[in-house]
Amino acid sequence: FKLRGTKFHCCIPCNRRESGLNMPACWCCRARAVSPVRLAALCATLVLLAPLPHAEARLLFKAEADHKASAVVKKPLTDHRKFESMTFTKNGLKVLVVEDKRAAKAGFSVAVEAGSFYDPVAFPGLAHFCEHLLFLGTKKYPDEASFDDFMSLHDGNTNAYTEQEKTVYYNEVGHAGFEEGMDRFAQFFIAPLFKQDLVGRELNAVNSEHEKNKPDQGRRIWEMLRSTARNDSVLSRFYTGTTESLHHGDASAVAALRKYHDANYCAPRMNLVMISNLSIAEQLRTAHKYFDDIPRGNCGARTNFATKESGGVAAHPPFDAQHLGQFVRMGTNSTPALWIMFPLAPTVAKYKEGPVQYLQYALGYAGPSSLRSQLKQRGLISGLGIQVDESSAATMLFLMFGLTPAGAAEGGVQDIVSNTFSYLNLLREEQAGEVPAVYDSLQRMSKVSFDYTDAPDSVMDGVSDLASSMAQFGAEDVLAGSLGLIQAKDSKFVRSLLADLAKGPSSANFALEASSFKASSATGFEQYYGIKFHQGPIPAEWSQKSDNVSGLKSPPALRYVPDELSLLNGTAGVHPELLKVHPEQKENTSNDAALDLWWQGQSAFMLPKAQIRLKLTPPKGPASEDAAEEALRRLHAGVVKQSLEEATEDLQNCGMNFNLEAAGQSYHLSLDGYSQHLGTLLLQTMDSLLETGFKSAAFSRAHRSLLDDLSDTSRRAPYEMALDALGAVTTKGAFSREEVLASLKQVNETRLHSYLAALRAGGFRAQLLVFGNVGKAAATQLAGKAASSLVLGGGAAQQPTGQLISALQARKAQVWVASRPVELRMRNPIPGDLNHVTLSVYQYGVTDVGERVRMLLLGKMIENPVYQTLRTKDQLGYIVFGFVTEHSGVLELRVLVQGSKESPDRVDVDIDEVIDKFGSSLRNMSHTAFVGWKASIRSALNHKDQNMAQEADRYWSQISSDGHCFNRKELALQYLDSLDGPESVAQTFEKLRHGHKKVSVKMFGAGLPTKPKPSALQAPAAKGDVPLFLLNAADSSEKRRLVASTDTYYPTDTICRIAA
Repeated sequence: FKLRGTKFHCCIPCNRRESGLNMPACWCCRARAVSPVRLAALCATLVLLAPLPHAEARLLFKAEADHKASAVVKKPLTDHRKFESMTFTKNGLKVLVVEDKRAAKAGFSVAVEAGSFYDPVAFPGLAHFCEHLLFLGTKKYPDEASFDDFMSLHDGNTNAYTEQEKTVYYNEVGHAGFEEGMDRFAQFFIAPLFKQDLVGRELNAVNSEHEKNKPDQGRRIWEMLRSTARNDSVLSRFYTGTTESLHHGDASAVAALRKYHDANYCAPRMNLVMISNLSIAEQLRTAHKYFDDIPRGNCGARTNFATKESGGVAAHPPFDAQHLGQFVRMGTNSTPALWIMFPLAPTVAKYKEGPVQYLQYALGYAGPSSLRSQLKQRGLISGLGIQVDESSAATMLFLMFGLTPAGAAEGGVQDIVSNTFSYLNLLREEQAGEVPAVYDSLQRMSKVSFDYTDAPDSVMDGVSDLASSMAQFGAEDVLAGSLGLIQAKDSKFVRSLLADLAKGPSSANFALEASSFKASSATGFEQYYGIKFHQGPIPAEWSQKSDNVSGLKSPPALRYVPDELSLLNGTAGVHPELLKVHPEQKENTSNDAALDLWWQGQSAFMLPKAQIRLKLTPPKGPASEDAAEEALRRLHAGVVKQSLEEATEDLQNCGMNFNLEAAGQSYHLSLDGYSQHLGTLLLQTMDSLLETGFKSAAFSRAHRSLLDDLSDTSRRAPYEMALDALGAVTTKGAFSREEVLASLKQVNETRLHSYLAALRAGGFRAQLLVFGNVGKAAATQLAGKAASSLVLGGGAAQQPTGQLISALQARKAQVWVASRPVELRMRNPIPGDLNHVTLSVYQYGVTDVGERVRMLLLGKMIENPVYQTLRTKDQLGYIVFGFVTEHSGVLELRVLVQGSKESPDRVDVDIDEVIDKFGSSLRNMSHTAFVGWKASIRSALNHKDQNMAQEADRYWSQISSDGHCFNRKELALQYLDSLDGPESVAQTFEKLRHGHKKVSVKMFGAGLPTKPKPSALQAPAAKGDVPLFLLNAADSSEKRRLVASTDTYYPTDTICRIAA
């Protein structure tokens, strides 16, 4: 083995043989002068002391005394990583170290066992505010931008979130930045500054975050139902924070912050997690070096809020008889919704028995005769969701019904309540005998899911999840708890929960949001969300016992728990292999077009799973320029999903997933899960997709669901709608939300039938990727069946009603060339929302690999200046991004700001100033700084896929776009090595900045006019005598006017080479 000692910071190769010890001389010593003889003696001594497994970690005799080992982590069968947990003896810090040789980056996270429940009553939101401020300077690194600058330069990312009983800070960084990143991060918990001027400034960001949340229907209802708890309960408080709740960041707020930090940020109440490709010993050395100085403090144990409140006084039950049986009604501009909240005894400590998983399955089941199915068939609901909030204070289970107009009516609400409690009574009565069978199947599925779990999408997600789990479950179950492994069964406890749920409406609270609510009937006003509401007892008739169980059945045991988990060895090699697959009955087809099957077989992730991607593209034609077809395509996808909901429920409960979207001008089908049943799911989905007949009920539900989705603007953030508007304006064949909505309102069943007949007759170009644990022969057979489905009609005759078409015949998305500055001015469509959005887009074009690398460098360099200036310094909004992205093959630099502080016209000027200042710094960048940025991009380019889905998507992006540039990474690294200085990057920036290819979207919140001032019209002309082209909407008429000015589109070909 190789010894890497932390005491002397040396590397000594020491080879232990059966016949004795062979110890060459020391070949590196970085920290201090120590003679080779001394080191050789040390090596010999340590080898004799520690000839055990995991010897490398045990050889740290100095560190051995610095921490006490904890329990062994339960690992999935396929988890290749090494875990060690311990508690540092100096300060009581709990630590989990993960050695992962495949880690794309290094990661580190701290979960503090204190969250919003610990807010002082006089400072709602203080825990959340503290989370924000820890990023803004420490005694050792006082510059407020220091941490973000370092992370950006080392291909890093950082974030944090505040929950009820914990706050989690999490980061990832290129491997070269691990040690210094740990040093900087540790200072958050040793000596944060809490500067008075930064406190006041960052408060604007917290307030902006709250303003962002206010239109969200789910958050509003959730807050209102929590507020029905006793006034002295932590559950009833507001936690996000506003300018007013945090005293405008005055001296009292700073004093409260320091007191809160001292009282809760003590090492024994912290959980540090590290992930790296370094050995456990090396990571531990770094952790001790920087985290030993976190003070032990005098925090004491964390509070059990079931018995005590944050002030230490005895806690009352948060929901007694006087605080249950409550009905809260309020108005909405969103689609109507009904929530039922059930307070239950805390279930956190019972995680090994999985009672919450049982409840989620029983209540959320969507198969035949389920509660969801029955209420949908009766036209009362559009959907049913389950949310469970677990804390030491209580477990709160929410049933969340999306309502149809019939369901939102008074009689409809009563019917939903009656059916819900009839179903709960059914569960209570029937499950007395059925709990063991259902429970056993859930436990078996949890074991399979645990053993064959997919890795997180990023190291950052991984450390975040592990740190949160450390704070909740402890080291032994840090994986088993978070992944939902049911380690034991407690049928008695599950039955008791079912009995509690079935007690009746008087043991729950209800919230209804509907447009029919009259503000004049309000009995209260929620100050933070500005909600007028009426609260009172539930209607007496709700409590009358109902035996309305007609058609309802309790859910069955899981039917498709995978039992064929063997691994196949076949693989296509370094990238998928293209196979042209014809329909199985090729003699019945009229052309020679084939389905493009890309088969990979086994990948780097050896799991009994597979990933399937399918893209179906109709032929070119005038219909592609019609918003009505876009509406029909989306509606068709919705009908298919409605039709498959019951049919695929049992498969989806056993680790299979599918998603069908009408995106762009194509259909995109994505499936993943255990390979044993995935082919069945694909063919079942395709049969439904290509079925020209459909049930009227499925049409009605899909039509209502899509209408709600397009009409209810509160479902999406303003910046997301601004991005959609950009796509509608600049992409050929794309349409605005308003246009698709208007077309959808004109669609009936007959129109959809006609569309489907024409769709099948016109044919599809079919691209299919089969990735993972599926052999070549099986994939080819599956592709043949899929091709047959696309071509042949139903019935015994099997006559062709469709066709496969070639790539040249299929539609292709194209981006309009902005040859002059363009500005779209539009109203924020969320009623009453004060948020503005400014989106500045600088088109570069279709690039070769070298240009792409230079654009990636620009994007990486500009991220932090944009964020630090517009978000941290100027506080223009909570959502601020600067980034480079690809838009249908066209690279663009985008800067996006959402907030209510300044108008979009003012923010647009601020954006230009930031970009110009960045350009100046780029031109004057030192060679040393440029080498650092090259290293950051090299780290990003060398990023390893973290799971099978990422690997499949990486290949699919090249396949579905017809790029097929599978060696782009190697070419990019080759070009990056050839860059000696920033000059060529600066030239790329100049082309980008001064090429008059800027497209702006300005979305104005409530209270500001969208009409520009004369000065706004003149500003662009002064910069280059190119007149500004103003758009007043993102609709087709404005788009035609724009395109008429220069009917030019970027080419769609990928350039997979480095230009000379």
